[in-house]
Amino acid sequence: MARKPSFFRSIATLLCVTPVTAMALTSSITFYTSSTQVPEGSSVAINQPLTIESGNSKVYMQRGQAMSRIEHTYEPYCYFATKRPKAEMKITATLQPTEFTVIKEYRRRDQTASIPYEVASSISIGVSIGSGTWLARAEGGPQNLNYYMKLSNDSQSPVTALVCGIYAQPDERGIPTLDEMKTAVGSLASITITD
Repeated sequence: MARKPSFFRSIATLLCVTPVTAMALTSSITFYTSSTQVPEGSSVAINQPLTIESGNSKVYMQRGQAMSRIEHTYEPYCYFATKRPKAEMKITATLQPTEFTVIKEYRRRDQTASIPYEVASSISIGVSIGSGTWLARAEGGPQNLNYYMKLSNDSQSPVTALVCGIYAQPDERGIPTLDEMKTAVGSLASITITD
């Protein structure tokens, strides 16, 4: 005759598992798809000097203005990601005007969960389709829906990528459109699609 697990064994198991689920987690899902916004070989240019504040490795852009962080939560944003040595992080840096080639592009979404319910609800199942939208069940809250353009050029620029995204429900919309990206960067940067 099979023996049922004891009540105390079940409680002990719950107590061991609960602390693990209660810590903050960031989950990321990366999509490599054939439907692109900015194909490889396209160009991205910094049109005017952009300042990176001390302690940061990014310069954000929204509504055509440079900033040290996203100021309009639910609007499209872009940022130039850089590789800065730790010693240089203590000082302000300036990205000089230059042109880059897009060598890789992909979509990614990030979500942070901090309580057990949110951890369970942040598990996502989705499929990326044509225009950058996701077919997914309810995710438990908005996510950063980001589009990464890995960049390369011949200069010694510390820039590694241009990332454009929006904080939104993934079942309501996808990554920013090319027009939304261009509106976010304004005249600070240019995105030119290859033929």
